[in-house]
Amino acid sequence: MTQTQFQVVILATDKACGNSRLSPIDDNIPHSLLPIANRPLISYQFEFLEKAGFETKSDNPIIIVVNEASEEKIRQHVSEIYKGLEVEFFVLKDRLASCEILYRIRDKIKSEYFIILNANLVLEETFIRQMADIHRSGEAAVTMLLKPAQKVVEQPSKKGAAEAPSSSKKELIFTDYIALDEKKEKVIMMEPGTEIEENLQFNKSLLKHFPNLTIYSDLQDTHFYIFSRWVLELIVEDQKEKYPLFSDIKKHLIPYLLSCQIPNIKRQRPLPESAFNLTQKISQEMSSTASPFNQFSDINIQKKKTIKCLAYILKNGYCMNVNTVKSYQQINRDISKGDLSLLPLEPKLEKNYFIDPAANVTPTQVGPYCVIGASSTLGSKCSVKFSIIGKHCKIGDNVRIENSIIMDHVNIEDKCTIKDSIICNDVFIKAGSSTVGQYLTK
Repeated sequence: MTQTQFQVVILATDKACGNSRLSPIDDNIPHSLLPIANRPLISYQFEFLEKAGFETKSDNPIIIVVNEASEEKIRQHVSEIYKGLEVEFFVLKDRLASCEILYRIRDKIKSEYFIILNANLVLEETFIRQMADIHRSGEAAVTMLLKPAQKVVEQPSKKGAAEAPSSSKKELIFTDYIALDEKKEKVIMMEPGTEIEENLQFNKSLLKHFPNLTIYSDLQDTHFYIFSRWVLELIVEDQKEKYPLFSDIKKHLIPYLLSCQIPNIKRQRPLPESAFNLTQKISQEMSSTASPFNQFSDINIQKKKTIKCLAYILKNGYCMNVNTVKSYQQINRDISKGDLSLLPLEPKLEKNYFIDPAANVTPTQVGPYCVIGASSTLGSKCSVKFSIIGKHCKIGDNVRIENSIIMDHVNIEDKCTIKDSIICNDVFIKAGSSTVGQYLTK
């Protein structure tokens, strides 16, 4: 990945981009610093960039967009850990949608292509070089990373406590209906399932020009996009209008770009001349209508110009959108197993668990797929199974912890049971308590 061609924008706002249902666990902590296997979420994104070989310079930095309230904490973490990458922060003082953010940072994006990385996303780097090559060689407007849809389930909460999900109720909010061409290369249409009430509506022009499309309900848009620079020019011109068309990347910009793949379609916003590739221009100039003696040649050429929106379907490698509490629990389980390239920072021991050397723990107390953070203490006759315990936690005697996430500075007194729960920072649990299927915050 050459630094002169690609620039990365991380949307690390408190609610990231797209849908997010992580309350209450991210109510008191910046979204990008949510601990995943005792590591901040944003640390996995920087690991992705480093392993993928992204290089940065002072005039081509990674741009991190943050809210004013969370800037200091995120900046401190990034500056302490990632000294080899040039990073520039853009601080939002008001609430903006993703296209509005791109308009604000337009002067900071200087590369031929730019990548939008949603702060919800944790992924391995196995795909990125091939995806980038596909985008460049295809001269695409946008290339979208798609993956097989994750199955998410949830059940209603009991009065007075937020409960962990179970299999009694499927959550469909993040389902997409995605139409691809016969080669699975072009994205023809993408509609969120929640916005389709009964029937899926099709444009006749779309069916005319793409008669062999296939609609998939088992693919998911990851919100990882590679854009060509001219798309930024389109956004800039649109934002100058009294009533801009583009506010959100997924809801407004992507559907518009998809529609521009159809020749002769009426466009509410003209595409910049740089949108059309050299090959297309040459073929148009060689056509019979492209004659200097034909007064309609320019008009005809403009009508025939189209763009390409490509798909890259992830087949290998880990990828998870952390946008629900259920997905947050799942990714903690996945990483604590230790069989991914993404690992906790604590050293892995023989029985397949991760324990920091500064933790006061008897190994026999801890089962496999567990993570124990620095300076945490477990009392006598404790049992920890399939769980993560953060830093500086104090766990009393005869405590049972199973399938749970315990964040930092948590104090659990004697004879407590914690199961299928998330305990957030600084929570105190009194002796003899039973916490099953709950999310506790201070």
